[in-house]
Amino acid sequence: MILEEFDPARAVIEPEDIYRLKKGLEVEEICDTIIMPFSGSLFEKIISLEESRYGGYKSNINGKQPWYIYEKDGQKVAVMKALLGGPALVGTLEELKVAGFKNFILFGTCGVLDGSLESNKLIVPTSRIRDEGISYHYAPASDEIGYSDDHLSHFTAILDKLRIPHTQCKAWTTDAFYRETPDKVARRKAAGAKVVDMEWASVAAWAQFRQAAVYHFFYSSDFVDHENGWDIREGHEEEDLMNFFEIALAIAGEL
Repeated sequence: MILEEFDPARAVIEPEDIYRLKKGLEVEEICDTIIMPFSGSLFEKIISLEESRYGGYKSNINGKQPWYIYEKDGQKVAVMKALLGGPALVGTLEELKVAGFKNFILFGTCGVLDGSLESNKLIVPTSRIRDEGISYHYAPASDEIGYSDDHLSHFTAILDKLRIPHTQCKAWTTDAFYRETPDKVARRKAAGAKVVDMEWASVAAWAQFRQAAVYHFFYSSDFVDHENGWDIREGHEEEDLMNFFEIALAIAGEL
């Protein structure tokens, strides 16, 4: 099958080639760590703060995706909105890494398969069911992928040190949001998945292939209930989102 054709050889076009040609990247300022929230409203809130200044951008045919430098109390990080979907996000990460960023902190919502997980709980995915396409180009074919044991221990030790409550669980990555059928949801639950998203398996495979330091967490959102119907479970207020940004800043401070 095509998805079993993983090839670790150098690609015809590498991200270094794009950076060398100065195509689609304008770098004014970078730092070691970049924080990437998926929430557009949170990103706009952060860059409106007096502690934020323009840092650069990457671009493609869709337009520019800028990052900003957030500096406060001696801490400096970059902030950029994460794009939805594995292909767009991994392509962005490839270019940011060659630009010089070293640590990547990503966070956004995840759907809940286990109804006992309440909204706005911090989730650290341990392993991922690979129901998407990008990961198979960065890692050999398998049903699941995840952090290395060492990296997962390092990440959760940071959260424990900071006394940040969190839940660890298996997750399901699918790039077909509108094809989460009841039977598929039931099978993924039977395989041990408690949450669902659209990017993490792709990012995990990229991180392993490029040996990149990625710290990716979720906050729980809607309940994908295959028996009683979808429960949207609204409730991500602005103060909740800023709280998750503060958590990301605290993680950055430990790196």
